[in-house]
Amino acid sequence: MFLFAAAAGFAADPKCSSNPLVPSIWAACSFGPGPAKPPDGTQPQPSEAATGDARSRFWKIFPNGSSDPGFQNAQAAFLNVLEVKDRLYLIFALQHEVFGDATKVVNAIQMGLDPFGLDPATPRTFGEFPKFLDRGIRPFAFPLFVQWANAMRRAEGRDKAGQWAQPQILLEAWQDKSNWRRAYEDARNWAEFMGSPLDISNYVTPQVYLVNQMESDVAMSLARAKPAVLPEPKGASRALYDSLVAAFHETDVLDAASAVLHTPKNSMGGLATRAEVAIGTYMPAPSPNPYLLFLTHLTKHSARNYAIALCLDQTALLVSGESTEALNTTTQWDKARTVYGQLVARFGEPAVIAAAARLKDVPKDDRGGPRGDPESKGAIAWFTAILRDPKTPVPDVSQFLASSYDPRWMGKIVHVRGTVARVELDTSGSPRYATIHFKEAKNDRFTAYTPNSDILDSYGQNSSGLVGKPIEIWGQVQDWREGSGVRFLLARQLKVLDAGGLAGFRESSPEWMKTPSGGATSVTDSPKYLAWKKFPVGAKASYESVLLHEYKPGTNQYTKTKISNFTFTLESIDDERAVVRSESAISGKTAGRNGPDNNSSDQLIFKRKQLMAPSAPMDDPTQIVTRGEETLTINGKQISTRWECVTRANDPLTFTKTWTSAEVPGGLVRTQEQSHTQITGETYRNISQTLYAPIDGVDPQLGDGAAPTPPPAAAANPARPAAPPAPAQPAPPPARPAPSAASPTLQQDLMTRYRALTVRASQDRLGLGQAERKLTLAGAALPGEIRAARDRMVTQQQAVAMALRTRDNAAAEQRMRDLEDTLAVIEKFIAK
Repeated sequence: MFLFAAAAGFAADPKCSSNPLVPSIWAACSFGPGPAKPPDGTQPQPSEAATGDARSRFWKIFPNGSSDPGFQNAQAAFLNVLEVKDRLYLIFALQHEVFGDATKVVNAIQMGLDPFGLDPATPRTFGEFPKFLDRGIRPFAFPLFVQWANAMRRAEGRDKAGQWAQPQILLEAWQDKSNWRRAYEDARNWAEFMGSPLDISNYVTPQVYLVNQMESDVAMSLARAKPAVLPEPKGASRALYDSLVAAFHETDVLDAASAVLHTPKNSMGGLATRAEVAIGTYMPAPSPNPYLLFLTHLTKHSARNYAIALCLDQTALLVSGESTEALNTTTQWDKARTVYGQLVARFGEPAVIAAAARLKDVPKDDRGGPRGDPESKGAIAWFTAILRDPKTPVPDVSQFLASSYDPRWMGKIVHVRGTVARVELDTSGSPRYATIHFKEAKNDRFTAYTPNSDILDSYGQNSSGLVGKPIEIWGQVQDWREGSGVRFLLARQLKVLDAGGLAGFRESSPEWMKTPSGGATSVTDSPKYLAWKKFPVGAKASYESVLLHEYKPGTNQYTKTKISNFTFTLESIDDERAVVRSESAISGKTAGRNGPDNNSSDQLIFKRKQLMAPSAPMDDPTQIVTRGEETLTINGKQISTRWECVTRANDPLTFTKTWTSAEVPGGLVRTQEQSHTQITGETYRNISQTLYAPIDGVDPQLGDGAAPTPPPAAAANPARPAAPPAPAQPAPPPARPAPSAASPTLQQDLMTRYRALTVRASQDRLGLGQAERKLTLAGAALPGEIRAARDRMVTQQQAVAMALRTRDNAAAEQRMRDLEDTLAVIEKFIAK
């Protein structure tokens, strides 16, 4: 089994390297142990001692160079033991897939018996690949070991899970001369070099370092398509190097490679300390990947380089199977260079570079855009806006001390510095929030908080390592608990400062702080608070939400689909705020699904005081707003209401009408949103309706009866239920529309933010699908917390849409924050 097959000479390029363990930009001239044999003529045995001794001898002689008389023999001996190790592990990888039964059998034996006296497996590692010899395949090279084994199995027709291969596959693998083997051996040899006791910067040039460091990721990107023949990996890595040189300048490429080459590494060749990554719009969590640090240096080198990074295909960055896959291909960098050329042709290179320069050094959010942008539109939107209008102002981020908190900070994105007094961690619920309290905050009413409390785990148990430390934190200031707080989602938003970090700190003086109340003329009581003020604790309001579809145009005959039930209950109220519990049950039978209802609960806080807008909003010519009074009868109960109807000016069949009453806790009685579709020339109306339910346990129905009237026999067919009451039509457009009570600009901003969240949610669902497929292949499943977040995301999207339909801007804002928190949990999992 361990006899060596004769190695044939091979060269994929006009040039090749005769020393496989000496890093080069050329492929090795041969496979296997090389031209020389061990000096004693014996074959090595699969033992820890033999492998360790050969490794130690080779790296001791390596600094002398290949001209040393003993170099070739030491290299051959080391390659021999590495090949013996590979052949031993191939036995388990080839016969019944890498993580198949053969793997589990050897782990089971190791759990009960340790014949080699090495590294016995444990129940925790039962499903992992064996590591009983030399601690297993090097982690850096293991993905390509798996790809080689899988390619060999596919060649034998064993491309499905659970299939056993024929024994001869082992001999075929040992004699294999494919680029699948070459890619693995190159990665293995590079991992050995990176893990050696040498200072590698003394033995490779920046170019050699970069080509070899990129090769593994390049080969993995090529392997994902499962080609029958893998391109020669070293040549593919050189092609990527050439593509980067063509897009940027070679001096820039080599400068960035040199910086990473001299950055401290760990024993596996990764960065000793995780580094911040910023490649155009790509802003993942700090990473130990040297290639990502190289691209960060390269794309930050100049405004031109940054502009080219912004020209990367954003879709490719978002939907790649791996976060760096799009960055490992010549196709993407060539495409970015082409797009940059198109921008230059349209706007001129000076304008393109100037636009990039304005964005390059501003503090960035997780979308690559300016941190001061409350809508988080991202770098591409700002880059485009500046190209079209060079005078476009770029949002700035103001800096303050926690002791200086002012209500005018609300809604602003700020940097805040303060000393941590304590960290409060939620022990239940999902997500589990962490709240940072500042020593300097007056009355402890200003804090910082995050739904991703585990990003503080690196600061010790219960984040105790933060206590007493000065920190800087940035994010948007929002309502939080009894006061206000900076909301942060990423570890990069928090920075621990030196002991004197607060001394001499100079606060900002933005224009919005120079006007009373941040531009507002006065403070007024919040309508949402007043809607609960006269009701006792425990007061509740329940609702049913349905979708009506007109199946006979012009007849007021509709199918009816129940969407959800939800209840608001007043938990407490005082002179400062009202606390309301929201409980919802989203029907599991909507949109063609036939599953269980999705239940959720949340707490809403309505503060008594809010800032008034500086002036009445301007009329929106695209809308007609009418108002009036009406008495509604629901389940026999008469309720006096005021209504407001917002109609699209050029389309009277599209409108939203809302009824409110002081007699109902919270004020809402009914909402009705109507749209329509054209099918074969006929108009079909669609209505989303939310209706107050005055009787517990009884579905609400408009009319005089004390309970819903049973549907007639003709409505037994579920496709055609009894027709609901005809929807109220909007009044004819007045000659001069009345001014709207809600600012059109605010509505537009909320809709813009909601559309951005919808895109994020769609991307997150795609990412979760990819993650779930990977876990399934590995015999695992999504963690329960992530499954719950996925379900919660759907419910929260519907809740946001409902708030926007009812023009409840306060609720829409709060629901969007909840959705953002859930998306942050999901995105953090996807990024792992």
